[in-house]
Amino acid sequence: MNEQISAAVASEALMPSDDVVPVQRIAGMGVDEFIAEHRKPRRPVILVDAAREWPIYGRATPDHFRRAYGSRTVRVRGRDYALGELIDLLEASTVDQPAPYPCKFEIARDFRELVSEVTPRFRYSLPDRQANPLLPQQLFRSVNNLEIFFGGPGGEFPYLHYDVMRLHAWITQLHGDKEFTVYAPGQEHLLYVNPDIPWQSSIQDHHHPDYERYPLLRQAKSQKVVVRAGETLFLPCGWWHTARSLNMTISIAFDQLGPDNWSAFIGDVVEQRRRLRHPLKGFLLGAYLRLLGPVLSVGEAFGANRSRDWGNR
Repeated sequence: MNEQISAAVASEALMPSDDVVPVQRIAGMGVDEFIAEHRKPRRPVILVDAAREWPIYGRATPDHFRRAYGSRTVRVRGRDYALGELIDLLEASTVDQPAPYPCKFEIARDFRELVSEVTPRFRYSLPDRQANPLLPQQLFRSVNNLEIFFGGPGGEFPYLHYDVMRLHAWITQLHGDKEFTVYAPGQEHLLYVNPDIPWQSSIQDHHHPDYERYPLLRQAKSQKVVVRAGETLFLPCGWWHTARSLNMTISIAFDQLGPDNWSAFIGDVVEQRRRLRHPLKGFLLGAYLRLLGPVLSVGEAFGANRSRDWGNR
């Protein structure tokens, strides 16, 4: 049975617009229940205990990362920092004088030792087809699937977007509080979609929008969701979102491709090829992926694509 977090806590963190169903905060949810109530109907949720199996859970403080990785060189906005130096800068950040953001890094490349600290993968986020050998892996060149984000007060994500190729998004707060602004799909006509990058909005300074320049945005229905340390936000495919750090934050993010967002994924892949003026390639790739879907589903019935190890999704 679900353990609902108290209404007082929920109302503090969730501030929906009129006619918007608030995102729930839930503990102890079973996988089948999650799939039926959230993944299939594409309804966001905050799972307060999804990451409790991770060894790093509860100890991922800035001091921990200073001790473990403080001398590690990382690159942000074309400049190299020692991670300890970057964390100092982020902790000193303010809304008026924000530090660089986002400071995001691919874990497998930049913090390989951290992989075991954020393993096993959540059962809720399986199956994941991205690493299946029957899928052309070049499709995922732009997807860094398992990232760590560092942010400081005043750090604001630079654009409103949904996760590319309509993948499901999973964001876990290891430390600090992050505020997400989310918009349900179907409001694209109000969000000023960038015609060249259709998974991004073209709104400038979207955290403080100019409604005279973007009047339709006033009609869009959104809500603000605060995700706290230890909690995981599930954002289904196609949900538009952006984020800002309310204090020093450390987050883990990854994406998921499964049977329930397979058709949306194919549509995005085909549309991308059309925009690149390769319609025949898009048609052939789409046909292949549509034929592949049932094959993958049969394999998943026997356990394929369900590894909880990040190295073999």
